[in-house]
Amino acid sequence: MLIPISYPLNRRAPLYPGTEPLAISRTKSFEKGDAEEKSLIAFSSHAGTHIDLPRHFCPDGGSVQGLLAPEAVFEPSRCIAIPKTGTEPIRIYDLLEHLDAIRTSRALFVRTGSGRVRGSDPDAYANAHPWVHHEVPGFLRMENPALRLFGIDAISIAIPAEPEEGTEAHRAFLCGSPHIFLLEDVDLSYGRLLEEPWTLRVYPVVFDDLEGVPVVALAEFG
Repeated sequence: MLIPISYPLNRRAPLYPGTEPLAISRTKSFEKGDAEEKSLIAFSSHAGTHIDLPRHFCPDGGSVQGLLAPEAVFEPSRCIAIPKTGTEPIRIYDLLEHLDAIRTSRALFVRTGSGRVRGSDPDAYANAHPWVHHEVPGFLRMENPALRLFGIDAISIAIPAEPEEGTEAHRAFLCGSPHIFLLEDVDLSYGRLLEEPWTLRVYPVVFDDLEGVPVVALAEFG
């Protein structure tokens, strides 16, 4: 059973401040009396549900093409609930009751509840959401050296009001050893995600030499 945990990318999608919006331009041509319509689509590599790779913040860091496969598989994956409101950070003490899940996952997801306002209040979702403190990546590596991906139901692990903290957190995840990729703006509303391990399948929308890319992400249950 496959459950989509990525959001469709469209012009209504909330974006982290400063991210270029998706743009679509259409052209029509006429040949032998028939009309042919084509579209040119431009979007940010950090729009919608997207994965951050080391090159995003690390000098000489690896890219999508260098570190992922056209179908990237992470198993087992686990999702834990850490309810947060507004701009509350996720700290180490929030993780302590979830050590079993942390220690047994290749990909770890945190459901904060932020996703509930994505459609109803996109401005709050983009600007005033839970974030991840830079102390968290080191703790996760210590508890589970095999962890390779961290995902969250917020538009980013960083908030606009704390740019330096956001940079430090991204670097702590992406530049540390081993790298922990980031999957942001994820739909973690499906209840079964919290109940058992599952397999994460990630399909980059563009497979090239990029520092990040929108993805189609699926949770697979046996």
